Amino acid sequence: MIAATTANLAIVVSGSGRNEPTWCDDERLIWKGCSPMHRLQSRYAASQTRLLERATKAVAARGMDSTREAVSLAQRFDVARKKRYASEYADVASYLLSNHAPEVAYLVAVELTEQLEPRLGYPPIGQIMVAMENQGGEAAARWIACALRNFPRVETAQLAFGVIKSPAMRSLVRAELTTHDAELAEYISSGEVVTSPTRPASSVASTTALTGAEHRTQLSDGIKRMPCRLTDAERRGDRLFLHLQVISSVILLLCPVLGGVLDGWLGAAIGLVVGWFARVWMRHSMGLRSSNPNDGFFIRMKERANGARRGILEVLIERVRQRSFTRVQCVAIAKAWDETRERIEAATSVEEKRELINALDVEIKRISYGQDV
Repeated sequence: MIAATTANLAIVVSGSGRNEPTWCDDERLIWKGCSPMHRLQSRYAASQTRLLERATKAVAARGMDSTREAVSLAQRFDVARKKRYASEYADVASYLLSNHAPEVAYLVAVELTEQLEPRLGYPPIGQIMVAMENQGGEAAARWIACALRNFPRVETAQLAFGVIKSPAMRSLVRAELTTHDAELAEYISSGEVVTSPTRPASSVASTTALTGAEHRTQLSDGIKRMPCRLTDAERRGDRLFLHLQVISSVILLLCPVLGGVLDGWLGAAIGLVVGWFARVWMRHSMGLRSSNPNDGFFIRMKERANGARRGILEVLIERVRQRSFTRVQCVAIAKAWDETRERIEAATSVEEKRELINALDVEIKRISYGQDV
């Protein structure tokens, strides 16, 4: 349900009328008739390809299997029992840096995440990234630089750079990125430090986890992923949310039919009224506040932030999901939406609006599903 809330906003700015790339040389990355962001994204994709090639060659040179190494690492440090705190992964980060080149260490962390995320309920690579920052040093900076080169969009890498708090580490990471592409490094390292207490350092970093198919192709995942994998209970709750919407519409259609069968046109009219009120009650009780699901979600979050009580069906859904929206979450979501809306209205370009929407999407998912709120 939350995964789609801000996706609808992209429709507002999708008709940008931007010039499409007409020609590009893979080596020199010369573009004709394209925006600077297009050029940056192309260079970013090329950087990802180089990362994959370098990591693959390094693994092959050592004659190791990154999947087996991840299994061994998980067993050595009992990762399956770790809690979602960076301090829990200090030993993992130290071992990776001590025994592997940063590119290999990153690939092993990706494999570790893929194997254990279903059991942990969150992608551990986010905590590993924060632990790397705490470790400090050039090797840790190279590892973090690998992570920053592994998002599907360069704008997301810029946001992720903002979770690095240490000035010394920010400087080291920027220097490492500069060795690969100075222009990209300048853009990515312009990400401002995230200081809001409602945004933990691991939130953006945790979106770097990969599936096996993805890391074999371009080592890419990113913003579309949740801060943590949805549990079975959360999926059941989301299915219940959708089913109740369908049921509310079925009732609206069924009641007039039953009324007509029982008492002709008068019964059909009464049934229509009953069905309409039943549908309105169900949707209101579920927390639906608008025909536009995106607007309705934020309207409801504002209501709950202001102390509105949960509806009966809202309570049912959240009990099934085993995760409810706290008032603190609702306040944070409403605040994030208000601030982003103001910034979107002040934005002068489509790319800037899209960046704001992507940033909001990350923040809403983090507030809704992250553990540290």
